[in-house]
Parts: sequence; structure tokens; C-alpha cells
Amino acid sequence: MKPQKRETLLSYPVKEHGTFLATRAKGAETRQALEGQLVDAVPIALLIIDFGGVEAMTNSFVDEFLGKFYLLLAAGDIHADGVRLAGLDEETREGVTVCLERRKQIAVDGDTYELLGDAALLTDTYAQARQLGDFRAAQLAEALGISLPNANNRLKKLVEAGALYRERASGPDRGGKEYTYRQPRSGARD
Repeated sequence: MKPQKRETLLSYPVKEHGTFLATRAKGAETRQALEGQLVDAVPIALLIIDFGGVEAMTNSFVDEFLGKFYLLLAAGDIHADGVRLAGLDEETREGVTVCLERRKQIAVDGDTYELLGDAALLTDTYAQARQLGDFRAAQLAEALGISLPNANNRLKKLVEAGALYRERASGPDRGGKEYTYRQPRSGARD
């Protein structure tokens, strides 16, 4: 049976919670509202967390909202095939970057397609993955000149952050699980 294609886009406007966002309590409230939308929605191909119109956020707000959101996403407690951040200005982008670096997490700036956060080793990997389109781990390893286990470790981090989507590869079974990877996409946006 062929997997069902997911073409649903969900945009979450953070501005609905205010233009100046502060406190852990407000961050938790904002994250829980997003979690509620994800639970109630059909399978999501791409989640856009839109910061447009947000003028400032405290580090405690960002950590409680985004830091914990990405923990839940990596653990599989909430699900979206892909996640992109949008509408970040210089100040809000800096707050997000600081939070992600402290937690050793990454996110994709959907406006620039740059990785934010703890992305030192993953920037080239992500750029190569975008260039390859649909690919398997062995193709990425060859393109980067790295080992297959190293490529798989990097891909795991990118998938956990919603930067890449993976699905089980079709074809002859060679005794292990093989996946294809690609950028998350939605018919409404890509």
C-alpha cells in the first residue's frame, strides 16, 4: 500500500498572543495553543510558525514556546512533517537563535531557508540536501564525502527539527530500513 500524500499547510500566527511576548507562562500558553491545533488538525505536511508582527520576545518566552516545542517534535509527541519559522525580524531572530543554541536544537527560517540555532555541522548538510531534492542517505554521504553513519546521524537531526521529511523507500528489501528524504512541501506553499 502506497503512503498517503500529505499536502496540508498549517500557519500558526504567534502575533495572536501579543506583539511583546514575555514570561514562561505566556510561552507555555502559546505552545499549548499550537499543540492543540496540531492535535485537532488533519496530518500536517508543513507547519509555518509565523512571527510576523511580533516586535519583541524575552528569552524565557522563546525557550518555553519554541525550545519545548522542538523537544516535543523530536520526541514524536506532536507531529508535522516539516516546520518552518517565518516573519522573523532581526531582534526576534536573535532571540530564537539564542534559545536554539542553548538547547542544541535547530530550526529552519522559512524566509531565508537558513538553519538557525546549533547548526554549525548541519549547514552544509542542509544545503546539500536542498540541492539533491529527493535522495537517500548514501547519496548525501557521497555528495558530502562523509561516512554513511555520519550522514544518517545528521539526517536524523534535520528530520527531528522538521527541516527534512523522510519516508520509507520503496524497492527491493535489502535487509534494513531505507528511507528517502526531501524538503517538506505543501501544495499551497511550494
